[in-house]
Amino acid sequence: MAFSEGISRLQRIINLISIDYRSKKEIMAYLREYNIIISYKTLERDLKQIKEELGFDLEYKRNVGYRCENENVLQTTLISIDSSTCKVGFENELYIIINVFTHNGKTYCNCMDKRSKKVILVVIT
Repeated sequence: MAFSEGISRLQRIINLISIDYRSKKEIMAYLREYNIIISYKTLERDLKQIKEELGFDLEYKRNVGYRCENENVLQTTLISIDSSTCKVGFENELYIIINVFTHNGKTYCNCMDKRSKKVILVVIT
């Protein structure tokens, strides 16, 4: 596996579990939407890496699943972004888009606020 594929997989997991609690089954189904097929053991290693190496506060609730928070991730924010400019790497004076993904029919993107250097989860409407 290429290094970038592992990073992409971790980003997708973080994106999903930063929205709400997700079970391992839901996480793996979400990854399959992107043709990422992994075992439960690999997912457990990924979750451990997200917590221990990347420093995310990974919360687990029995019968609910996993959710992560990090001091660099702010509350979900609704801002106006033209869908034609919603591409990784797009930037303006306020933010730079670092990731774009779709879940349950909604498009989201992670943007880095240039002033605060914090990551914002944006819902594209």
